[in-house]
Amino acid sequence: MSDSVRDRIAIIMMQPGQPAADSLVLPYFQTLLTAAHRHPPSLPIRALIALRARRLSRHFSLDELTAQTVDPLITGLENALWGEGIVRVFAASLFASPSAIAIAHDVAAFQPDRLVLLPPSPLFSGGLNGMALQVWDRAAQAAGLGVTTSSLCCHPIDPAILRILSQRASVALGRSGTGSLLLVAPGMAWPDGDPLAWQMERLARELTLLLDLPVGRIVVARLDVPGFDEGGLQTVEQAIRRTRTPSLSVLPLTRSPLLRANWAAYRDEWQELAAAAGVLSFSMAQPFWSEGEDLAPLVRQALAGRAGICTGFGRRLCPDDRGQCPHRRMAVAAMHGQSMA
Repeated sequence: MSDSVRDRIAIIMMQPGQPAADSLVLPYFQTLLTAAHRHPPSLPIRALIALRARRLSRHFSLDELTAQTVDPLITGLENALWGEGIVRVFAASLFASPSAIAIAHDVAAFQPDRLVLLPPSPLFSGGLNGMALQVWDRAAQAAGLGVTTSSLCCHPIDPAILRILSQRASVALGRSGTGSLLLVAPGMAWPDGDPLAWQMERLARELTLLLDLPVGRIVVARLDVPGFDEGGLQTVEQAIRRTRTPSLSVLPLTRSPLLRANWAAYRDEWQELAAAAGVLSFSMAQPFWSEGEDLAPLVRQALAGRAGICTGFGRRLCPDDRGQCPHRRMAVAAMHGQSMA
């Protein structure tokens, strides 16, 4: 098939991003703290955010916050989807550069027939996926992008995800099967009923059943992010102190920990904490969504479905008492646009 008749598919990979220079550390924290608010903060709150951002920026050096600029996930995802059409992956940042507005104009120049938005996490948290959906919506409008768009969100129990997570969980738990697995996500919940904790606990139950493990062997925790609601989740440090098995593995559910260059930057301090808690063996698994093969099945599902918010082939993952997802445009956040209980 010639390229002239193949669909041009743009995939927008929204990531938190990291500051690239010392002068950008303070704006990074200001933007990050602003994301803790569902609506634009008032003038007094903005002044408080500026003060907190200055205090935070004093505690972090640029080396702690920046990561490698070369991202193998982009090439890996393009290679994994080569049969779907002329695929190009664009990376935009929420809290740093390149901004979504700049990337949206690059996407418009690419002239795509279809567009798939990949928020930073398979779980919904207002300050992460909620912000990503809002930011890209504004950027696309500013760039005049009117192409058919699908956005992935809230799909941690989709079979394509459970297959990958179960494989990594099995490796992390080891041959003896006597250890514990700690699922970790950045704690960026919005106040008033953000479903992040509910979704993480549901995911832990699904993996426990899938791997035929005793209840309590897979637990969940949040990486403490200043300014955000705890959402009912314990911190990583609390979870490690409560571990009662001889070995513990940490499996990050997102690619970026926000306050460090990568998840490995936490390894030493968490390992020391685990040793003090009596854990004999501590390890960190490969973060989820770190390879193109992790994401390719979900992108194919989005391309095969309707426009709008997609959850892949899994059920809409919100608590029973929540009729709609927290994001204002998520009334269609169900399996390809259909509301499901």
